[in-house]
Amino acid sequence: MIRSRHAGDAPARPDPDGTAAALDTVVAFGPGRLDDDAVGAAVALRQRFDERLARGDGLTVAAVAGGTGVGKSALVNALLGRPVAVEGVRRPTTSVTLAAAATVGPEVSALLDWLEVPERHEVDAALPDGLVLLDLPDHDSVVEAHRRTAARLAGRVDVVVWVVDPIKYARDDAHAGPLAQLTAHAEVLLVVLNRVDELAPADVEVCVADLRTRLAAGGHRDATVLTTSAATGHGLDVLRGELTRRAAARTAAAARLVGDATVLGERLGTGLEAPLPPEPSVGELVGDVLVAVDGHRATAEAAGRYRRAAAAATRSPLGRAVRAPLRALTGGWAGAPGGGALERGRGAADAVPARTVTTEALETALLRALRVGTTVGGTHAALDRAVRAAADRATPALTDAVGEASERPTPRRWWALAAMLRLVTELAAVVGGGWLAAVAVVDWLLLPALPVPELADGVPWPTALLLGGLVARVLVGVGTRLAARAGARRHAAAVRRRIERRLRAVIEGTLLEPVREELSAQHRLRNAVATLRAPDR
Repeated sequence: MIRSRHAGDAPARPDPDGTAAALDTVVAFGPGRLDDDAVGAAVALRQRFDERLARGDGLTVAAVAGGTGVGKSALVNALLGRPVAVEGVRRPTTSVTLAAAATVGPEVSALLDWLEVPERHEVDAALPDGLVLLDLPDHDSVVEAHRRTAARLAGRVDVVVWVVDPIKYARDDAHAGPLAQLTAHAEVLLVVLNRVDELAPADVEVCVADLRTRLAAGGHRDATVLTTSAATGHGLDVLRGELTRRAAARTAAAARLVGDATVLGERLGTGLEAPLPPEPSVGELVGDVLVAVDGHRATAEAAGRYRRAAAAATRSPLGRAVRAPLRALTGGWAGAPGGGALERGRGAADAVPARTVTTEALETALLRALRVGTTVGGTHAALDRAVRAAADRATPALTDAVGEASERPTPRRWWALAAMLRLVTELAAVVGGGWLAAVAVVDWLLLPALPVPELADGVPWPTALLLGGLVARVLVGVGTRLAARAGARRHAAAVRRRIERRLRAVIEGTLLEPVREELSAQHRLRNAVATLRAPDR
């Protein structure tokens, strides 16, 4: 008798709770992120977890499966010590799945009802308590209903005893069909080479070696391989012992489910090869979002509004009094041709402009921060949708943030002082000029000369007032403009800080929230799939 070196080893205890929790995560976060068929398989497997474990997780259902003519029914009868399964030369012999157990009590009946196995036999001491043995129809039967039944039960039982013979062990329909679904089921898969009595001992060795090679190529490197003969009884005790050991361990049901989850995890993992981008920070986004909302232009316009407000506020009352009739006469600004349009344009510019933030610009900023392309596809389609949702959601809030931060400048104390200085210098120039004009008129009329006191030797007061007022007015004007420019820069910097502060609040609370939620969901999903693929890790 030949067996795998793994036969008789104690199987690792599976973790159905951890696997079920991972499946719950896949079911919750998989839709829209993973292949729909794979998510559907996860939903079905999660349901099977509950249904199977609720029907006696201490029971072990072992199914004897295989192709036509390999001796499954004979092997079942030999294991039971009585002719329960029908044997014959007509193929296929097994048309209805039968079950055998030491006692078919309520728990066993409930489990067999769930498996939809109609024919049941009590065999007393022929089988250990807790073991239910099934004889399945041929997986390659000419009857389609038999093939469907064999495939359905082979996918639901706890232990699969796959029987081959020296003729059919190498057929691709077995290795590429039912066995291909059991690549992660070393603990619950027994491969039995039956009818070895038809081979010479040396040929048995060659046949087993070739079978193991084929199994390893199909992903079953750790599968237990046994040799039996229903006719001579060769290997029956070892096979019975393997089944008894698995039944006594009471872990086969959980191991089968965990193995199915591992296979599913490999399938799900094919859609998660692309790494996730790092979570973007607020600091990374502020600069790009500032560009997206045209924040630089907003700060420049804020500086312009400050300069115009300062120019209007520092204008002296005398200057306003002179300008008013000039505007009325010319319809312009300061008497300039076309000044009316200019004045109206400046008045419109003083208003805080409405901002239009495009979602496309925000999407580009987010994608740049996520370090992915402008079109996210494949496994990142859900992240692409989250980016679009975040941009749509944040657009009005960002628009409001820029408008609220770009209010008109508040009056400064120095504006009134500058206006007073301008008034003093202008009055001095007007008084000096008027005095000189009066002296000239009196002199022209040959009237008695007006007194003209001197400020200093050769410098009469009227001349000093006129020239000093004009020079001082120019100096005050230059100083006021320089101060207004400096103040505009400070105001623009303050507006930018306010814009950035409000943008940070919107980015943190509105723009990044959907993206962070999506990244968190995908991290949880990937961790769950990793748990399914490596349940013992």
